[in-house]
Amino acid sequence: MAKVIVPPPYQGPTGGRGEIEVEAGSVRACIEAVDARHPGFGAQVFDARGQVHRFVKLFRNGEPLDAGSLDAPVEAGDEIEVLAAISGG
Repeated sequence: MAKVIVPPPYQGPTGGRGEIEVEAGSVRACIEAVDARHPGFGAQVFDARGQVHRFVKLFRNGEPLDAGSLDAPVEAGDEIEVLAAISGG
């Protein structure tokens, strides 16, 4: 299983859970698997076109992923981290 790391600002749908193990074959499928169990999580990560929101960054095993990496394969033991890039003024 892969593990999705959820930052505190996005833990509302997950009921405060910061780590969720999922069975999925790609980065996108990991996020979708979390959303299937915790509706509303996916909308925090993906926009209406299915792309990663502008202020969200994704990492696989500590390595940053670009927008073209959503379908990159995920193996058992991989960690997908969602980072909420907070901006302010």
